[in-house]
Amino acid sequence: MPSSHLDKTLVGLAGEFLVAGHLCLKGYVASLTLKNYPGVDIFCLNPRNGRQVAIQVKTIHGHRGGEYFVPENVDTLVCPFVFVFIGPDESVEFFVVPAERVAHISAQERDDYLRAHPKAKREQPRMIRKNSLLDYKDRWDLLGLE
Repeated sequence: MPSSHLDKTLVGLAGEFLVAGHLCLKGYVASLTLKNYPGVDIFCLNPRNGRQVAIQVKTIHGHRGGEYFVPENVDTLVCPFVFVFIGPDESVEFFVVPAERVAHISAQERDDYLRAHPKAKREQPRMIRKNSLLDYKDRWDLLGLE
């Protein structure tokens, strides 16, 4: 189904399931919160060593470049993000990024935007372009579960 026909809630939920499934295939126990826990989409446990992590997932579908919206309070968050890109052909890419890097990258991108558009309102939403995340592709080690 073309991305324009998919409700953004369904795209977000698909991304959460994709991340949880991928984590399970890596031997972890992943549980979706289904919006019942603020700021956390997945709780994940490594049953071999007892390490656990809360994860926030952001997903986009079918965009050529793609921009992810991140919470305005990202500077205060500690849980890592997994950004999911679902291509027009339904291919999937994962980008695992520590929260402090998400805060830094999104602040830098907003500053760059405001410099390039001096007449824009100063209150721009926090966003991250997919191309800014390439160094974090499949960096599951950054979850700290091993």
